[in-house]
Amino acid sequence: MILTAINIPTGGVRHVQDETVAFVDDKSLGSGSLYVTESLLTWRTSSGQGFSLQYPAISLHAVSRDLTAFSQECLYLMVDGKLTEDTECGQRSSSEEEVVGPYEGDTPTTEVRFVPADKGSLDAMFNAMSDCQALHPDEQDTDSEAEEYDANYYEGEEGEQHLTMEGQRTLQHLENLLINGQGDGGTHQNTNGNEGNPDPMEHDQFADADQ
Repeated sequence: MILTAINIPTGGVRHVQDETVAFVDDKSLGSGSLYVTESLLTWRTSSGQGFSLQYPAISLHAVSRDLTAFSQECLYLMVDGKLTEDTECGQRSSSEEEVVGPYEGDTPTTEVRFVPADKGSLDAMFNAMSDCQALHPDEQDTDSEAEEYDANYYEGEEGEQHLTMEGQRTLQHLENLLINGQGDGGTHQNTNGNEGNPDPMEHDQFADADQ
């Protein structure tokens, strides 16, 4: 992996963990500081070299305490794309910071581990990262949900005239909710979906039947 010149993040920083060793596919990059920000996950050495990861490129993150899987407790990441190179890990300076990900399609993955000197901070690192990653939902999941919605509520094309039976029931339910919210603000929803007070004629009919 090629390290680039990285500025110290200043905006949206949720957590900073100094004295943290970064491993990329079991290869140590040395010790540095991990910055968990709302926009990027950045690791930077004292010399100013490092890398940043976009949250959509991180498919998995977890606290690993299994010493049979790795020699030290760490914050484990599975990142989309191949971050390593066949040659030795080099360093280069650049006016633009290199940001990894996200990637599309079938891509290889890279294991990234952050090992802090203070192992008691692993949970705080994980929680901060979870909060920040939640700010970047997977667009593919959103698209899938939209496609599933269209499949459930529309037949072929969109539009009220193409609603399925389920779509029509949902639309009627929403219209009833809107109607029930008008007027004096009271809620008058019956079990059959009718709104407002019962029709007086219907009330009299039931009264006559009782007599």
